[in-house]
Amino acid sequence: QKLQSLFGHDRWPALEDQQLAFVGILVGQYPKLAEAADYRAVDPVREALNNLNRRFQSWRELPESEKPGESAAVRQALLAYAELVDLELTLLHAEAAQQETRRIVLLLILAGLTMLHVLVIGSLLRRWLIRPLERLNRQVEALARGQPPPDPLLTSPLEMASLAEALDRARQSLRNLQQKLIESERMTTIGQFAAQLAHNLRNPLASIRATAQLTARQAGTAPNLPERMTEIIVSVDRMNSWIAGLMEVAHERPTAARAADVTPILAGVASALTPELAAKGLRLTLNMPPGGLVCLYEPATLEHTLIAMVVNAIEASPLGETIELRAERLEPDQPAHTAGADAQSREPSQEVRVGRCRISVIDRGAGLPSDQPERIFEFAYSTKQKGMGLGLGLARQALQRQGGKAGAWNNPDGGATVYVELPAG
Repeated sequence: QKLQSLFGHDRWPALEDQQLAFVGILVGQYPKLAEAADYRAVDPVREALNNLNRRFQSWRELPESEKPGESAAVRQALLAYAELVDLELTLLHAEAAQQETRRIVLLLILAGLTMLHVLVIGSLLRRWLIRPLERLNRQVEALARGQPPPDPLLTSPLEMASLAEALDRARQSLRNLQQKLIESERMTTIGQFAAQLAHNLRNPLASIRATAQLTARQAGTAPNLPERMTEIIVSVDRMNSWIAGLMEVAHERPTAARAADVTPILAGVASALTPELAAKGLRLTLNMPPGGLVCLYEPATLEHTLIAMVVNAIEASPLGETIELRAERLEPDQPAHTAGADAQSREPSQEVRVGRCRISVIDRGAGLPSDQPERIFEFAYSTKQKGMGLGLGLARQALQRQGGKAGAWNNPDGGATVYVELPAG
């Protein structure tokens, strides 16, 4: 601004010593006025120097009469001009060095960010793509060996989701096929066992029955002998009916069912198990509708099923407890089975069985396995060390052929409930 005020006229003024001295002072003070290596100061300095240069060129073109005679003053002004040029060059070099430093730092930052991005992307790819594919490869190899893993094959996002779902369906299908194959082999073995057992028991039972009949006719006046022989005959007939049921299971023949009151069957079960109940001091209570309950069933199959259920309850009940044998008709608004609210109880189903009967055996024992209480109906499954796991499994299969079903749950106040459902008559 001072230079512009000094040289702002159209014609170059006379260069006085005071003016030239001011230029020298400006050159000496400029590094203090502007920060060192500050590229922003270059443009103002360049503009001032260009203006000064134009003025000096104008001064040189003036006539000699108009030029001042002080050559020393002119030299001093030119020296000041040279010092300003040197200062401008110094600032330009400093600016270039700063720009180069900033460029190098920027390149280093960009290189670091690029490496960081590469590492992050590589880690994410390994987590989301490579590891799931490696896990999938191991599980597919296990599938090829016939060993389907229990967990889902792949849980992967985006476009791999459909592949994961398809492979998981294949895994589930293979596991189901394996379970069906195991069940089929188990059923084949049980069928062969049932056929052999029935064949081996029929002959001695026939001999026992014939001997009991002959003894009853020849008993004469022996007290109570005819009644006892009659009990033997009834027991043999019951065993023969059970053997007939085994034969039907072994040969997979349908069982003919008929509509009849279940009250005599329940009374017969209580009578047949009186010795077992008395041995442990247990009491079996019958809870039936006053007018009876007509259901569609095959007598031998239902009797065998209920006896197996009550025998299991006897073995599970403590001494002196009570076992309840209950028969009821399911109402339209009543769930198919009722369970307790505790964590070990089976949740009640909301499906309603209209026109069906239910017969339950309720005990106060230790209860059933909390995770899967209905496993007691599986073949070769038993909670007893000496049990074979055949009774309830054969009974449920025979009931299913008659349109019935069987189930179980744990009671909230202890013990278990095992039930059968039959079509109402």
